[in-house]
Amino acid sequence: MSISGVLAGRTALLLRSADRASATIAALRERGARTALCQLIDFELPADTAELDAGLRRLLAGGFDWCVFTSVNTLTALALRAKAMGLELAVPSATRIAVVGEATARAVLKLGASVDFMPEADHSARGMLAEWDALRASPASVFMPQADIASATLRTGFAAHGWDAHIVVAYNTVAAPADPARALVSPAGAPATDLPPGGRRLHIDELAASLPDIDAVFFTSPSTVDRFLAVAPAPDAALDLIAIGDSTAARLRERGFTPAAVADLPTPAGMIAAWEAALAASGPGRPRPTRT
Repeated sequence: MSISGVLAGRTALLLRSADRASATIAALRERGARTALCQLIDFELPADTAELDAGLRRLLAGGFDWCVFTSVNTLTALALRAKAMGLELAVPSATRIAVVGEATARAVLKLGASVDFMPEADHSARGMLAEWDALRASPASVFMPQADIASATLRTGFAAHGWDAHIVVAYNTVAAPADPARALVSPAGAPATDLPPGGRRLHIDELAASLPDIDAVFFTSPSTVDRFLAVAPAPDAALDLIAIGDSTAARLRERGFTPAAVADLPTPAGMIAAWEAALAASGPGRPRPTRT
């Protein structure tokens, strides 16, 4: 629930691309807040896709009991490889699908497939292991394409339950911009780059100097924490550092910074609610900015 007026006049820094930030920019604008945007990380296909391609062919041939998608990026990577191989990305109806959260579920539905499992409370690898009853039934085969920097949480969980897990790197996380030849761009075309009203774009060279005009930074992954601190290693203590989840919060702490708040859900609404709650908890002594 929105805390009325607490964000008015404040500015949040988003460290992602325009297409991924548009929903957050619009929601912040509704609350009277402004947004600065500086994309620090990007995504690209691995240089060698042989293992990914083999897993994709097996998936499309019905060779797995389950397929796990932990991000929209994995679906984009599979769509790119399917197109390159002249195949249709259509998960067989007998293959069940598990996803980590709502954005990934929506991407699966766009493929014309259905979602058989999504954690209700904790939209993370940890939450999947805790809530996924099928894991505690008979062992099964599972295909999981993932990022090169993904944690071993699910891999360890599958092994503990005796599942035959085929886990492959679907995409690499790199400093922006990605190599155009391997950039993770939807086969439907390049994403929109125009910012909604209320947003302004910062070049990476402007980032450190612009921080005095920023009230909060939204971190959506551990890699954005690392990249941000590489560009701005000594952010002001007055900045509210908002983490999308526990792993991102843990990375901030590892780097010597305390998150002002951690989102309950890894969504734009969850991030914004976390910032609102942090400001409300700081009490009436927390002044609103006076800049224009």
